[in-house]
Amino acid sequence: MIALASWELHDPLASMASTTAALMALNQVAPPLLLLALPRGVMAGRLLDPWTATAQFALFSVVVSLPGLFDRALVNALYTGPLGLLELLSGLMLWALLMPATRGAGPGWQVGLAAWLGSLPMMAVALVWMLSAEVLYTPYLDVICRWDVPPIVDQRWAGLVMLVAGLPLQAVGAWMVLGLGGSKKGLLF
Repeated sequence: MIALASWELHDPLASMASTTAALMALNQVAPPLLLLALPRGVMAGRLLDPWTATAQFALFSVVVSLPGLFDRALVNALYTGPLGLLELLSGLMLWALLMPATRGAGPGWQVGLAAWLGSLPMMAVALVWMLSAEVLYTPYLDVICRWDVPPIVDQRWAGLVMLVAGLPLQAVGAWMVLGLGGSKKGLLF
């Protein structure tokens, strides 16, 4: 999955929806699968503080999704770097709070609240992309999508992809906040 998503990122201007799908695979699908394969207790430390993970995930979601809001130097530095790797690490930090390898991250309701709040900006961006009357993702203003659809349609598809990919994290966070996880610590697994 990581290799396929990384390959899809080789031409990020071909389609906003394809690029978003690749980034969501790296950020929302691959991290839980990788963490399930890790032995218990492998990830620990400050990176798993619920509020640190939440803050970085929320900020990274907004910077990647709405680059026109930030200084060009910051955005250029981000996009010239290994964006796929950064997405994977961002997702790993947040999903690690919810997985069995990291049960020491804190009380379940706090971890669930952090995950739920951290994913809210991503969900808000998805809705804005889907409902906007104009293209908001500036790199796509003058690009023809690989499927010959206007950039606004591609943006709406990308928003739908992001919304669908973010729903599991929202559901797990809400599940944990409500204490329905089933274990003494309120964690899902």
